[in-house]
Amino acid sequence: MSYQILTEYPNEKTLAEWNDFLGNAEFPTHYATPNFFVDPFIRGGEKFAVLTRDETGKITAVLTGTDDGVKLNSGFAVRPQTCFRRGADLSKTARNLLVGLREKGGAHLEYINFYTWQPVAEFEKIGFQTEVASGAEKIMMLDLAIGADEIFKGFSQTRRNEIRKSIKQNRVQIKELETEAELAELYEIHVEWNRRKGNQPDTFEQMKLAFAQKEHRKIFIAVHEGKIIAGSYYRFCKNGIVEYAANNSLVEFQKLRPNDLIGWHSIQWACEAGFTHYSMGGSHLFLRRFGGEEWAAHRYKLDRSFLKMHNLRENIQNFSVKTYQRLPISLKNKVKQIAGKI
Repeated sequence: MSYQILTEYPNEKTLAEWNDFLGNAEFPTHYATPNFFVDPFIRGGEKFAVLTRDETGKITAVLTGTDDGVKLNSGFAVRPQTCFRRGADLSKTARNLLVGLREKGGAHLEYINFYTWQPVAEFEKIGFQTEVASGAEKIMMLDLAIGADEIFKGFSQTRRNEIRKSIKQNRVQIKELETEAELAELYEIHVEWNRRKGNQPDTFEQMKLAFAQKEHRKIFIAVHEGKIIAGSYYRFCKNGIVEYAANNSLVEFQKLRPNDLIGWHSIQWACEAGFTHYSMGGSHLFLRRFGGEEWAAHRYKLDRSFLKMHNLRENIQNFSVKTYQRLPISLKNKVKQIAGKI
């Protein structure tokens, strides 16, 4: 068994081996592909990947993440960036992956944190703390093997009725975003949407770079009377998982159900394109109405710091969040006001 550490886009040989692995991996996602190294939305430090190999040289696992000097972080509960070859010896692979992560982190490594879609018991045996995602960290997953018609039957009655009504009215057209002019129009909606939510919008340059990565990303838009009124963003691994990444839409056109229509269109496209699964990226009510199965990612973390300070900080933060969530709305508003003045 061996491993390989990368900090930049792979050479031609490794690229071919990596892509072969993805074609034989369990639950491969976009951020587990080589495209991770040129993705415009990655933040948090130096990009890296650890590839483990078996005795024949075949890649058995891929983990991508960021290194900030003391912490190695890989993915989130709603989008793991670790996957394994089907039939791989997970015991050997897990140990090999840990050795590679320790080498990548070096002498100053204090913390390792990553997620997987499948449980790997060996990680706990070699020192990792484990937990299963819960609450808002769960996602809804569609099995595309059953086909679009069967998936549609699994939608909530409300969702089916809304889609049928909107299709019959024929006031909204769903299409793939094709031109930079369309992207610029959608970007204005993106900026306005984030302003309403109090978020920092992505830059137009980031959007352009993502739009250009057509082998890994797709954007569908809803058009009403020649005007873009909504758009949804998807990332994917060929023959693997499609992930619903985000949506931006104009409030005043919500009654036309553009987001419902885009969702249904994207599912039909994903089935036709040969993907295996469709991740909703979350589990709130709007997403649940598309049906599917609730999935929970598995988290593995290893705190090597003095007095386990990273775990301690996280426990304090989690306690604070839970305490805040239990407060009456009036007190929550006061906390927000105070926080805004600090």
